[in-house]
Amino acid sequence: MKTPIHDFLENYSKSGTVRLHMPGCKGLGYPYDITEINGADELYDCAGIIRASERNAAALFGAADTCYSCGGATLAIQAMLAAAAEVTGKRKIAACRYSHKSLVNAAVLLGLDITWIYPEEFLGCGISPEAADAAIDSDTAAVFVNSVDYLGGESDIAALSEVCGKRGVLLLVDNAHGAYKVFTGDHPLRRGADMTADSAHKTLPAITGTAYLHLADSAFRAPAKAAMGLFGSSSPSYLMLDSLDLCNAYIAEKRNEALRTAERVSELKRALAADGIALRESDAMRITIDANMIGYSGYELAGHIRENGAECEMSGMRYVVLLFSVVQPESDFARTAEILHDIPRKPSLEPKIIPVFRPVRKLPLREAYLAAKETVPVEQAAGRICAGVCSPCPPCVPVVMPGEVVGEAEAKFLADCGVEKMPTVL
Repeated sequence: MKTPIHDFLENYSKSGTVRLHMPGCKGLGYPYDITEINGADELYDCAGIIRASERNAAALFGAADTCYSCGGATLAIQAMLAAAAEVTGKRKIAACRYSHKSLVNAAVLLGLDITWIYPEEFLGCGISPEAADAAIDSDTAAVFVNSVDYLGGESDIAALSEVCGKRGVLLLVDNAHGAYKVFTGDHPLRRGADMTADSAHKTLPAITGTAYLHLADSAFRAPAKAAMGLFGSSSPSYLMLDSLDLCNAYIAEKRNEALRTAERVSELKRALAADGIALRESDAMRITIDANMIGYSGYELAGHIRENGAECEMSGMRYVVLLFSVVQPESDFARTAEILHDIPRKPSLEPKIIPVFRPVRKLPLREAYLAAKETVPVEQAAGRICAGVCSPCPPCVPVVMPGEVVGEAEAKFLADCGVEKMPTVL
């Protein structure tokens, strides 16, 4: 596959051109770091090398069009929500309750109202088609769901797409953790999503902050690009654009290698299970360990893993999440198995079951977020109205949303997760 952005940057870096333009590093140490000079195109209004590269990405993912993001999936989510509101003329969405805080922040910025759809399990993304259908009304522009949640659960995108199609609303998918699905054949676009936000940097060989916004209909492109120009930096990074361009080449040329890596993750899951490690069912690039079943909290087990030379993606009261990439070094698999084999097994603990919290809403999301506020210790927040996005990171999923009353249980849970303060409405 051609790499138009990379080729331009390489040729420019070798040309000896005197750089009488930004950035101030002048290519020293970062020869591909340039600004929108002649021939380099312009991200938010592209017609040259960036546009050609975006078209390459669209073809690889099966999209009608693709927009690059140098602001991660966060910017892609902002853009697709703005595009959905503009195309439909509606300001309300129905969304999975355990969505990333970028959805909440985007709704505040865009003045959108959200009807929450609750899954059966805390942090889960698996909302039922029936629950999605019940959340849709005449003012709903779109249903917003996660493709893969932080513990590795997956949504039935095809079933949700059928519901959205019958009700005449768009299906927007946060596929931040599922960009690798371009290889496995079950990418949300192929299951009926209208727009997806894919973090390239989570599971594909791309640098931090790179993402794709994939569109099933080119009609979404103009409003999406306009929104990206509104919310994104006016100085997008060409190092990031180069990374996305080269990521396209990897997708086009290394499918067998990527699928082999997914197979190695599956093999490691089987080996760990045979070694007495309790696992939760998870997607193709994630291993989720039930630490309680081998006598630890997730935090304790993650500490043992860290002491032995590995770092986990996430740990909590019960689970530890190991996240892999399609370019994970082969040696990492044996090393991971060795580290976990050497951790002493202890009598299992009573599994820590976290309830699905359902706080009562008292104010609209945007009104609460922009209200005069007071930040208080989280233990003192019970009974007050939340006025901001407050969540452990990862997974950056708010437990209480702006405008909702903080309950005693929610306050205690957040404190137990290490959250110390919370903004509340005065």
